[in-house]
Amino acid sequence: MSSRLNHPGVTAWVTAWVTAVSYFIFLVLMLNQRDPGTFPHAGDSFADASKTPADLIVLANSSGYDGQFYYRLALKPFTHTRTDFGIQIDNPRYRQQRILYPLLAWIVSFGSPALVTNALILVNFLALIWLGYSAGQYANLAGRHALWGVVFSLYPGFLLTLSRDLAEIVEAAFVLAGVVALLQKRDTVASTVLSLAILAKETALLTAVSLIAQRKYWKAAIAPLAVYGLWQLFMNWWWGHLLDGSIRVNIGWPFLGLVQGFEITNDPQRWLIEAGLLSIFFLCVLFSIRRSKAQLAIKAAWGFYILLLLVLTKNVWLEDWAFLRAATLGVLLGTAVLLQTKSRSANICLMGILLAWLWLAYDLLHI
Repeated sequence: MSSRLNHPGVTAWVTAWVTAVSYFIFLVLMLNQRDPGTFPHAGDSFADASKTPADLIVLANSSGYDGQFYYRLALKPFTHTRTDFGIQIDNPRYRQQRILYPLLAWIVSFGSPALVTNALILVNFLALIWLGYSAGQYANLAGRHALWGVVFSLYPGFLLTLSRDLAEIVEAAFVLAGVVALLQKRDTVASTVLSLAILAKETALLTAVSLIAQRKYWKAAIAPLAVYGLWQLFMNWWWGHLLDGSIRVNIGWPFLGLVQGFEITNDPQRWLIEAGLLSIFFLCVLFSIRRSKAQLAIKAAWGFYILLLLVLTKNVWLEDWAFLRAATLGVLLGTAVLLQTKSRSANICLMGILLAWLWLAYDLLHI
């Protein structure tokens, strides 16, 4: 039976099914408690409930969360207007650079505003299944049982992304598919999906940059880097200005944001548990990286994402909804490193991800 599950083409689908069932159960339980219209987490600081589509639920006396802007873009992806459908985008140029997730939701909804809340959830769910499939492929390529791949798709941060209609799942799905394509020597496919990952969220750029560290992969970096540059130039022209204060708000001195985030968090106990588990995982990757057979480009990408995490400001580190999202690709690439490190400590760290997923899923369903 084990050999059948490890057969190429079968194993990846097994991991995809495990991923699908896990998140389907979570979504059924979540939707039993919440209306799909609450997922964008729209607040009346940016959304006027009297003008928004009827299925969107707007929270009173709230600034809402990032999902409300993805929702707004999913109504009209290539908008040129800051306020429409009763929703004001706080920073249009910054938000619209992450076009892929809302664009996919717009396509799935056939451009119908009445279907957008469900389309945003569906796109993330389908992206998780695809990520699960790529995860099974990666595990198989690493010489492990494909079901080890679920440590990619059952990253706890994806529960948060799924619960508030955010873009990290789509970004991660394209990044992992690109990594797998590189290992399969399908450079054109890898270059294409990594380019799309950058259109999901600009942080995927670091994965493309890391390819330059390994001679045989550098050509696959050309298209993603070009797409990023051209898209940023188009955004500058589209909105008539450069990217403004977002970088200053989110990037600062190393470690300072982490310390200040803990000082102002509303739930220090939860913060310590989650940031502590994240730190243990990253230390495990650090101590395993020399023994890992992972490609140099994967190790370099992991290093870039750790450096990025360390310079994020208190605006990211103040709560898990932000820092677990920011850590997504760091954990993804760290998992890739550990899967190619066949040691007991690496396996324990990987299993810890699954336990953390179960804990957070339970916690979110009992808030």
